[in-house]
Amino acid sequence: MNFLKKIFQKKTKPKLSRRDYNDYFTRNEINGTALTHLFLGNVAIPTGQLIICDPLVYFHNSQPFDRSVKPGNYPVTVCIAKTLSSGDRYAIVKLEFSNSKAVRFEMTTTNEQNVDELTDENDFFGFPVDAGLGCFMDVKTRQFFNEFDDSFMKNNPTGNIYDDLLAAEFKKNASDPTDPHEAGDWLNFSLPNQPELNIIMFQSGYGDGVYPSYWGINEQGEICSLIIDFDVI
Repeated sequence: MNFLKKIFQKKTKPKLSRRDYNDYFTRNEINGTALTHLFLGNVAIPTGQLIICDPLVYFHNSQPFDRSVKPGNYPVTVCIAKTLSSGDRYAIVKLEFSNSKAVRFEMTTTNEQNVDELTDENDFFGFPVDAGLGCFMDVKTRQFFNEFDDSFMKNNPTGNIYDDLLAAEFKKNASDPTDPHEAGDWLNFSLPNQPELNIIMFQSGYGDGVYPSYWGINEQGEICSLIIDFDVI
């Protein structure tokens, strides 16, 4: 009964972003900050059910969104802000499902979230970050990543999956892999226990926090993209 109550209480009118995220991928500058763009590869979405989360802290229990996309392999591109005070920062990350242009951006929600609860115009639902990273993955990928992580920790009870495995992979994508101070800001990680599945991980703007994401909706009312806003500019 409570489940049905949540369904009927769910607001039909979505909450829209006040930003036009198309600008971040078509312009080379916004608000005086120079922008560059980096393709991170394609991510496998075999079920169409998507998860955005911190891939080191919250992936075990993160919930998929209440809307799905057509299964496939889709490109991920990051808009990098070249800030004067903090260097290069990942500002916006886009997962693109079609070449059509978004005409509006609707805040993503899970089945546990109701936008009626957002009483202030600045309120939002987002995903928490405690390890300085975000990611895109399919719900099926999360299942196998959980199994891999559990097995890794069982075999390495005093280990750390980032220090013992992922750090070296991130390092390969550093602007200068020979520089000991360059750790790398992104990783296209294929699961060792299910190599056709992958997770694309990336720096989360200025680091830890809670960040919103939005569906890009085209003129036909179809989902054409998924955006993460790290609130850099």
